[in-house]
Amino acid sequence: MSYQEFLNKIQRCGSKPHNISHCYGARDAWKWVRKNRWESLKGYKCSSSLYGDVIDEVNKMLSEKLLEGHSVDLPHQMGTLRLIAKEGKTGFLEGKIRNNYRVDWKKTLECWYEDEDARKQKIKIKRVQKYIYSLEYLKQHARYRNQKFYQFRVNRSLVRALGDKIENERLNALIY
Repeated sequence: MSYQEFLNKIQRCGSKPHNISHCYGARDAWKWVRKNRWESLKGYKCSSSLYGDVIDEVNKMLSEKLLEGHSVDLPHQMGTLRLIAKEGKTGFLEGKIRNNYRVDWKKTLECWYEDEDARKQKIKIKRVQKYIYSLEYLKQHARYRNQKFYQFRVNRSLVRALGDKIENERLNALIY
């Protein structure tokens, strides 16, 4: 069996069902503005595609700021996003080695392809890094009710861009 056939067998194929409830996107926001706020825009009207393009550009600028290591205050006091770095730690807990390093799936799958016992025991190869970076959403800076019910998750492309930037250079982040 070739490596590509092994990857197809191990990895999940097909699309993952997404269950997103009560998520408002650019098109929904445009419909709301068109229905309720055209008068406050003083005659400026735009199409839904232009409205979506503007939102995409703003999101790109926000992600670039985050990747540079700056904190981003969301508009209308909706909270703050910031990049933090935690030191990589290794220790013992109940006789087992514990660490907070992330799994390197590319090397893990190569190891599983070469060694059948490693695959059966589900041995994972981890990246040993000095700092582990993550994005943090600070609800404490937000001013809306029921903060515990809301969350902010970044999309996959931003997480991947963050990973690429980590591999190439050290980031400017708040160190805990």
